[in-house]
Amino acid sequence: MKDQILERAQKFWRGFLGFTPGQKAVTIAAILALAIGGYAFSSWAAKPTYAPLFTNLSATDASAIIDKLNSNGTKYQLASNGTEILVPQSQVYQQRLTMSAAGLPTQGSTGYSLLDKEGITTSEFKQHVDYQRALEGELANTIKSINGVSAASVHLAIPEQNVFADGTAKTTASVLLTTLPGTTLSSAQVQSVVNLVSSSVPNLSADQVSVSDANGHVLSTAGDGVSSTLADTRAAQTAAQETKLDDTVQSMLDTVLGPGHATVQTNLDLDYNKTTAVSDSYSYNSSNPPLMENNTTESYGGTAGAGGAAMGQSTLGVSAGVSPSSSTGTGGGYLKVTNDRQNSINHVQTTSTNAMGNIRRMTVAVVLDQTSAGQLTRAQVQALVGNAIGFDPKRGDQIAVQSAAFNTSAAAAASAAAAAAAKQAAAAKQTAQLMSWAKTGGLVLLVLIVLVITFLASKKRKKETPPDDLDVFLSTLRDNPGALPPAPEEIVPSPSKDAQISQARQRKLAEMADNDPQEVARLLRSWLNAKES
Repeated sequence: MKDQILERAQKFWRGFLGFTPGQKAVTIAAILALAIGGYAFSSWAAKPTYAPLFTNLSATDASAIIDKLNSNGTKYQLASNGTEILVPQSQVYQQRLTMSAAGLPTQGSTGYSLLDKEGITTSEFKQHVDYQRALEGELANTIKSINGVSAASVHLAIPEQNVFADGTAKTTASVLLTTLPGTTLSSAQVQSVVNLVSSSVPNLSADQVSVSDANGHVLSTAGDGVSSTLADTRAAQTAAQETKLDDTVQSMLDTVLGPGHATVQTNLDLDYNKTTAVSDSYSYNSSNPPLMENNTTESYGGTAGAGGAAMGQSTLGVSAGVSPSSSTGTGGGYLKVTNDRQNSINHVQTTSTNAMGNIRRMTVAVVLDQTSAGQLTRAQVQALVGNAIGFDPKRGDQIAVQSAAFNTSAAAAASAAAAAAAKQAAAAKQTAQLMSWAKTGGLVLLVLIVLVITFLASKKRKKETPPDDLDVFLSTLRDNPGALPPAPEEIVPSPSKDAQISQARQRKLAEMADNDPQEVARLLRSWLNAKES
């Protein structure tokens, strides 16, 4: 086996020595590449796969967990700026149980889990502080669930409730957010944080919550009644409505006057105040029966004068919508009629609340190009614009229409630049197309040249190939039937070196047999006898 290996190695070495210098260089480079690639692959295959052990760790928890891993001799890696610890995938669950037994990470003991450690001997002050800490931890854990937020810290200022408090102290809150790298929270996300905190704490209003980020930027202020995020939202809503109205009017004027002959600018004053109006109305339906009716009638005899009742006569009537009835007679006397009736009255109470964001006042400015100002009068433009935007003079809306000479230099420059860019793009496209055609043509020409060279070479080889004996014989018979081609010379291969030695020995023996046949015969007999014995 060893000899075979050595033989193959020597054969390979002799073959390598027979290579040209270029082949030797390529072979050496290939062997080195295979060796380096094999080493890299073996290193990669032997390297363990890491998986996250814990993420979003604080600096204190990360340091404690790393110390515990070092003491256990477990390999680890840090990621996400030190807030994430990776361990070999086969040890993830075991290490989590080990860290949990050691009470790590400690940030998991926030929230309402703090109240689990309360005892019957805990003072009221400690209970109040633990409840506030638990509430802050729960809010922080909830806020961290928002996309883009990596960490959150909530601080609550809850005034003490006692009999001596006058109730003027308000509950306030402040939130500090740490966002992921390259992430910016939108106004809606910040407003959701404000609403989440204010809705989770008793007696906390949204205007008493301030939000900041880790860079020191104030995202929402407190104390002014309107948060900065809400103001941004309202400004964005106003700008969106103005843009919508501008697009509507601009599209109409471009259709009538042509593009670039009119410009529109709308300014809106939106009402974000929430108002509620209550109105009461009462009505009476006489066809409905009364709820309650009381009748009283008294009559005494006597003589009455023609002009009125007699002395001592009284006529009274108390009624809701009914006149008293009385009678007079010639005999005089006393008459009393009382009719007390309570009728049902319809009561309608109407409560109306206006929607926030209604238009309080609108102003529109329209400028027409002098070249197209004669197509429509100002009154016509005002009428068209007013109908398009819902013009209401009762609100104090105004529409101003003016005509002026437009400065078209910027538009002309932009048009020229666009034309130049289009021309350049067309030229570049044409150049690219020509290059593509040239490459294709060159490739086709190269293929044709190779085919022509191959064809010419094959034709030349056919001409240079000598005819064999049969072709010579046939051609000779065809040209001159009486002539025969010369006999081909017999080609005797040259003997090898051993054959030449053997032939020399045979000639020498033949010469010896011719010169002394008796001696040769004696030697042959002696050789035969020796072989038989």
